Amino acid sequence: MFRRTHIFVAGLVLIGSPAMEAQAPTKPASPAAAPAPAPGIIRNWGISLRDGTSGRVQVRFSSSEAAPAKTEGGLMPAVWDVTGLRLETFRADESADFTIEAPACRVNVTTRDAASPGPFTAHRDGDGILMTGTGFNFDNGRQRLVVSNDVRIEIRASLVKTSPSPK
Repeated sequence: MFRRTHIFVAGLVLIGSPAMEAQAPTKPASPAAAPAPAPGIIRNWGISLRDGTSGRVQVRFSSSEAAPAKTEGGLMPAVWDVTGLRLETFRADESADFTIEAPACRVNVTTRDAASPGPFTAHRDGDGILMTGTGFNFDNGRQRLVVSNDVRIEIRASLVKTSPSPK
């Protein structure tokens, strides 16, 4: 049975933020010794989404390789199939907030969403919460992470503090 768990990540920096501007994916210079990627594949692909007013980075997608997703109608340059995804959200001071990593994923740079039917890990920096599972959808517009299957959440023991009982 397909079980869906909604996890609302409060405090993602995107709450109430002004319009965001995307930077086009760029192909950084690669070392001379590295073999050339297959046609259409970009190595060390990344895109940072910035607040339109302040210019600060709010979300960053990066991967070891990316290629435009193929569809029946041809290539859709807004949708990328990526290998080695790292999706990061940032706080107002641009410190790391939430990170999702997956071996393979599809990223839509227009909607700023990411999804994969495969395994992933997610963690929130600074609070010791680690989540793993199979199948996810990161909906940037709604600021929500939906996990499909095999959800496991680990909480650092220091977060689960008990108070002494009143006497």
